[in-house]
Amino acid sequence: MLEMRRQMTEDTDYVLGHDQRHYQQLIDQDEILRPSTERMLRAAGIHEAMRVLDVGCGVGNVTLLLSRFVGPKGSVVGVDVDSGAIDVARARAITEGLTNCEFRVGDARTYCADPLFDAAVGRLVLMYTSDPTAALRNIAERVRPGGVVAFQELDQEYAGMSWESTPLFAQVMKMIVAAFKRSGARTNLGTELFERMRDAGLEPDPSPIAEMLLRMGQSAFCARRWASTVRGMLPRMIDYGIATEPEVEIDTLERRLLEEAARTGVVLPLWTLIVAQWAHKRDGG
Repeated sequence: MLEMRRQMTEDTDYVLGHDQRHYQQLIDQDEILRPSTERMLRAAGIHEAMRVLDVGCGVGNVTLLLSRFVGPKGSVVGVDVDSGAIDVARARAITEGLTNCEFRVGDARTYCADPLFDAAVGRLVLMYTSDPTAALRNIAERVRPGGVVAFQELDQEYAGMSWESTPLFAQVMKMIVAAFKRSGARTNLGTELFERMRDAGLEPDPSPIAEMLLRMGQSAFCARRWASTVRGMLPRMIDYGIATEPEVEIDTLERRLLEEAARTGVVLPLWTLIVAQWAHKRDGG
């Protein structure tokens, strides 16, 4: 489902895989998430000439976006523990002719930052840490006083979401959330970000951006996306005892989701609730 990489693997059991199929899914899904991430970067004050750390950069989606925000006078360092994803990110930067970004294999919480960054940014990363508050505190140590820390995270259990009229889609969401929970991932971190940042000693903006991403009139695209997500997670769902292959019927799931959407008139979301929250590091912090 998401841009969920193997950042900080000691924290969770990563359920989405580390192969080329998954890397391509991450690249494809950036089409969905990029406009929302752009809104966060603008609101957080990311601008030209900044030096920015991309936390858990994966295949480089956010890094490449940041490189355009900071321009030729700025720079971006993408850090991720998945060496395979880093290889993909480097190749993409070369293909696009970008010279103001670089990639490092490692854990951003312990990355040696000299000089300190003007900002640290991440998308769908903190949910995989055992202690997001501690992670934010460690990441903030890589940022200069007065600098920016900005993250986008999910709330997959948003209370306002109800899928009673679409039982198949409700089942899909239930299986996905259960698999992430079983892996140790935090499925409602988005709405916790404000308090987490505050507890980490940062000064969070009181007006985060919370969005449910839709694509009107494109139910086929949405059905394909959710079926692909389940397919990628199915081995772990089976291992965890959440579902069996006969129960999921993966080869017909996309068609059945599309038929249900057509029958009920429900607009399937492209994403569950995603929250963008940013904060400033206190001067002298």
